[in-house]
Amino acid sequence: MMPTGDLGFMTRDEIVGRYAQKSGRASEELAHTIPFYQALGLFRLTVIIAQIYIRYHRGQTQDQRFAAFGPMIPVMAQAAQEVMSRAGGG
Repeated sequence: MMPTGDLGFMTRDEIVGRYAQKSGRASEELAHTIPFYQALGLFRLTVIIAQIYIRYHRGQTQDQRFAAFGPMIPVMAQAAQEVMSRAGGG
């Protein structure tokens, strides 16, 4: 979800390559483990969005921007599931 490539940031492949180089781990190993961490990050974000939305829904916060978070919850969860499915993990 972060800016990459065309804005001067490294691409995802470049980031994984740099991590492999600095950590001494094989790129092939990382190719199998990175999707897990990407999906985990998306699931964590799903929980964060859900927590903020339920606080808004219960009236515990009044920020109207949070009203849009409700429909985002299943979208984020689906994105995490798709990452794992593409990686053969779900």
